[in-house]
Amino acid sequence: MEKYLDIRKNVIISSPAGSGKTEKLARRYVSLLLSGSEIEKILAITFTEKAAAEMKERILKILEKENFDNFIKVREKMPLMRISTIHAFCLKILKRFSIELGLDPSLEVMDEFNASILWSESVYESLMDEKDSPDLFFDFIKNKGLKGWDSLSRILDELHSKRPYPDLILKNANPVVGEEEKEILELYSRCLNRYTNKKLERHLIDFADLEILTFEALIKNPEWQNILYSFDEHTDHILVDEFQDTSTLQWKIIDKLTEEWRSGIGSKRDAGKLPTIFLVGDEKQSIYLFRGANVSVFQKARDEFSEWFGKEYYFEEIRENYRSLPEIINFTNSIFTRLMPPSTHKHWCTRYTPFDATRSGDGHVELILIEDGENIKTRREREASSLSKRIQSLNNRYEIWDGGIKRRCTYGDIAILLRKRTHLCIFEDALRREGIPFIILKGIGFYDEPEVALLRELISFIINPADDYSLFCLLRSPVFGIDYRILHELICKDNIPLIDKMQKPKNKKVKGAFNIISGWVDKSKYTPLAMLLEDTLSETEGWRFYWEKQRHLNIKKFIGLIEQYESQGLSRLDIREKLIKTKLGEEAKANINTEGMNAVKIMTVHAAKGLQFPIVFLPSLDEDNTPRTSSIVIEEEEENISLAYEEDSTKRKKIGHFVKRKEKELEEEKRLFYVAVTRSRDFLCMLGVPKKETPHTGRLAYITDNLDYISHIKIINESDVNEIYSSFHLTPFTTCTSKRLLPEQKFIEPISYEPQFKWQDVTEDLDIRVKHGEDWVILGRVFHSLFEELAKGILSLDSLEKRGLILLKNATYTIKDMDRLIEIIRKVFKTLDISGYLKDIVLPQTNAYAELPFILQRGNTVFKGRIDRIVIKDNIASIYDYKTFPVREKELPDLVAKYRFQMDIYRHAAKLFLSLKTKSYLLFTHMPLLVEV
Repeated sequence: MEKYLDIRKNVIISSPAGSGKTEKLARRYVSLLLSGSEIEKILAITFTEKAAAEMKERILKILEKENFDNFIKVREKMPLMRISTIHAFCLKILKRFSIELGLDPSLEVMDEFNASILWSESVYESLMDEKDSPDLFFDFIKNKGLKGWDSLSRILDELHSKRPYPDLILKNANPVVGEEEKEILELYSRCLNRYTNKKLERHLIDFADLEILTFEALIKNPEWQNILYSFDEHTDHILVDEFQDTSTLQWKIIDKLTEEWRSGIGSKRDAGKLPTIFLVGDEKQSIYLFRGANVSVFQKARDEFSEWFGKEYYFEEIRENYRSLPEIINFTNSIFTRLMPPSTHKHWCTRYTPFDATRSGDGHVELILIEDGENIKTRREREASSLSKRIQSLNNRYEIWDGGIKRRCTYGDIAILLRKRTHLCIFEDALRREGIPFIILKGIGFYDEPEVALLRELISFIINPADDYSLFCLLRSPVFGIDYRILHELICKDNIPLIDKMQKPKNKKVKGAFNIISGWVDKSKYTPLAMLLEDTLSETEGWRFYWEKQRHLNIKKFIGLIEQYESQGLSRLDIREKLIKTKLGEEAKANINTEGMNAVKIMTVHAAKGLQFPIVFLPSLDEDNTPRTSSIVIEEEEENISLAYEEDSTKRKKIGHFVKRKEKELEEEKRLFYVAVTRSRDFLCMLGVPKKETPHTGRLAYITDNLDYISHIKIINESDVNEIYSSFHLTPFTTCTSKRLLPEQKFIEPISYEPQFKWQDVTEDLDIRVKHGEDWVILGRVFHSLFEELAKGILSLDSLEKRGLILLKNATYTIKDMDRLIEIIRKVFKTLDISGYLKDIVLPQTNAYAELPFILQRGNTVFKGRIDRIVIKDNIASIYDYKTFPVREKELPDLVAKYRFQMDIYRHAAKLFLSLKTKSYLLFTHMPLLVEV
């Protein structure tokens, strides 16, 4: 047995890239299960929700293969598995003890965009409060001159981006040196208080609050002993993945939760139980300093474990690499031994330990040097051209290993990893010229995409038909394609709205557009905006202009956002204002399932962490990676958190706080390069432009400065690339020279695209409730929330009406007839109580589930959804789906037929993970009536 599987030991594993880190954590989890640990008493913390899902899948695969009996038992208890992110774990603690902590049980976590809007409002209002009695804000602005407000706003935003540390400085009253620092903290404190109050009014918190509130609950709250006791009662083991990305505060939370475990006393020890902590990570992959990750926490934990646990502690540093071929391993070892020397004494510096290749084969590492050009754009264009030609020379020629068998590579085996997105469009253009299909993964700029911009302008015009700019954008779009000169004549006519000028046009195209758009405006009076968008795209055949997969999914995502805004009860003016603000947001583009796509993948190095590819290209190695320090820096040293402020960049070079921060960021640049290099399995190609007569910069300098020590690298130039390219007699792909209404697509879908799986949501159609009016859309969501909270014991019947009122207010503050809606809720629950359905189905049961998520594969389709309620009695799992809209008896046969497929999927999903006989029912709550399906 591997030593790290000894469940009597507290373990830390340093597991470098490609060494099977996730597999080790999964096997430790399985060892705990096989030793008799209860599944609900094992807590595993991962870095992302995706990693949590993958962890569950890996655990089940190990059990299915090696211990089928336990696989069946664990599969039945899957909903009880406590595998989540640190933020999700903190949220559960806050909700579990919300009453004791003075929080609303229904609190929700804001996304970053809404949090930024609320923060901006708080800063502005804090300033406006002083307009009658100028104080600190105005003094600061006055001292900064004409750009005072911009400077102050930027400083406050910078400080806010460093949360939770500014909050901790304020809460702990850490001493601050310097009058300007004190002023800034005082200003920030005022804005933060207003921001906090705004969140409380809306029953919201942000991501930083999750950690701060949890830590305070464990340290300062009068109920801290009860919280720790409850955690101790329900948890025997903690496992933490990606430990190198842990922040100091996150480690303090784990430290406090396990305080009694390492004391050698407590109820567990008395009962003969030995609680354990298992940490796994790789210091060399700590690349989230900007999010608060502290690489020195890894070494600190090692030192503390040794002190706390003595002989009950085991540390292991893995040396094997199962991912890359020897050439890549040898290159990695030779360069990073120089970049990360073991002799360093600074705790934020990384020490490199070479690892061993376990795969056999050749592999390839090459560096393409591009001749220096006149300017950056020219250099990047030449680099992108060489990269594209190199890809073409490899495609369907270079042999890679796939499951122990050699085969020729395809475009889908290749990834381009960028440090920054600055010159992304140049690489896109070069790939298009060569006819290389590509997909940009985890890209930002969602609201800048033409299809999203078009829909945003459509919404803006529908809400305000006097908005000439939005109408102009619509008419010029591919949907209508009206010539600019025709529109210019219309605009210059009379001083009336553009839509009115279109009523009697000379041009047939304009007349046709007017008829269509006028119909949309009329239809919008009784149709939800989300449905209207889909209708307009169908009516104008707009989908044919946005056929590429990325654009298609972007449209779907935008319609989903509008549906979400409407379901929250936002007025149309509020929706319009929200869309205007989103223009400045960096929203991610819609996710694409790349499985089966024969396309080159482009992403940032950060986005590639945790992934691997047969062939990796790393361009722009010469980009300057010298950190640009901001005017504010926060440093943490042991228990002290300190702040420094300096606008003058020259002076910052002599201030200790700024110097140390720069050193940390330079060290992280090395780790980022390590992550990039270790994504490659078989072939690694790097590109850079060495400057003439000046020292090399960026990651290129890492290589050229250490060439005497680096082995296993082939260095070529542009001429070599062109020669290789020409030797295959490749004919460049030529593009059409005709004018385009749209920018070139960012994904050229290949003929060979064969998706292996189709994902489908199994959810109730919104139009069923919409046809009864917008009130029933809102009521449907409120009813489902009430049913869930009652079933989970979060809500009592005594608090039902009060909670219903809160949910209605949160869902929509535009509905005036609140009493009528509360009366509907009251009436529905009364009839459910009289019928017995409330007690038998909705209220808490000993063996039941509420809002249970599932994924079910049938053939090539993967269904996903949530089951409202499952109640298990006499070895039969009864599945209930709530239908909360008004129904007439004569409609029942059609509705039952409509939902039969949905309920069939629910039954199969439940049967799969419960291994029980199942029955399914529709509960029409408004009647009330229970119908078996």
